[in-house]
Amino acid sequence: MEKAKASSAKTVVESTIEAIKSGIFEGRYAPGQRLIEADLTRELNVSRGPLREALGRLVADGLVDIEPYRGAIVSRPSREDVANTLQLREVLEGLAARLAAERIDIGDNRKRLLAAQEAVAKSNAASEVATFMSDNEQFHGLILDLSGNPQLGRLVSQMQLPTLQTAFFRMIDQKVRSYSLAQHADIMNAILAGDATAAERAMRAHIARTSDLAKRLPDALFGA
Repeated sequence: MEKAKASSAKTVVESTIEAIKSGIFEGRYAPGQRLIEADLTRELNVSRGPLREALGRLVADGLVDIEPYRGAIVSRPSREDVANTLQLREVLEGLAARLAAERIDIGDNRKRLLAAQEAVAKSNAASEVATFMSDNEQFHGLILDLSGNPQLGRLVSQMQLPTLQTAFFRMIDQKVRSYSLAQHADIMNAILAGDATAAERAMRAHIARTSDLAKRLPDALFGA
């Protein structure tokens, strides 16, 4: 009986974590916004105990901060943190693209990338923000997977900027989105050609472009 209760409690905590994460990723909870316990217990239909445990886990994941006199707030990375993170991602994802090109004819790698290429060709720069974000995440995840190096994927996943990504994509206009999709096509063409050097160069240019765009985000989104 006690074991069943513990399992049920864990499920509540996990579902609460996922609900708050979704709210952050979708922009319902903005960087710097207070996460008021009373509001969340009503909104998520959860008691204070599981909610506090969920918030503690989100603090450990870097998505939430606890500030004196304010309580839990959605994390706000500094501009320097964002710049440093994207600098590292440029190197790591560039390496992933290089490795993917070198491994393009292993197993079903070519088939998988050709399917992704077809999807990118049909992508619409005018699509909903959530759709564009999802497509972008899937593209980068595929390249990391094709690299054949699971450590790369784990490292890059630790360098996501979920508290900023919705604001970031909302401010990007259709022209910028179209350019991003064109860069995706360039990366895939280089990988399919087995040109490791061109693939790495194209991916690094793509992430560097993201770094430039991140500089346009408003100051209010960043911490000290």
